[in-house]
Amino acid sequence: MAVSNVPQSSRAVVKVQTGTNASGNPVYRLCNFRNLKVDAIDADVHAAAQGLGSLQTYPVATIARINEGNLISA
Repeated sequence: MAVSNVPQSSRAVVKVQTGTNASGNPVYRLCNFRNLKVDAIDADVHAAAQGLGSLQTYPVATIARINEGNLISA
């Protein structure tokens, strides 16, 4: 039985380092940018998220993309 993934939504998550805790470990905060086009190219999403991250007060640690979809048996 074949299964196909039908994309439903996509978002970018920019993780910024907001400081350090008492132990000296980094503390992070996540910034979510929702409602991306599901067919957007990863390089374009990364460039846009990097641009938005540069507007933040804190430095960007990582950029992730999360895609969600429905699995349908064909």
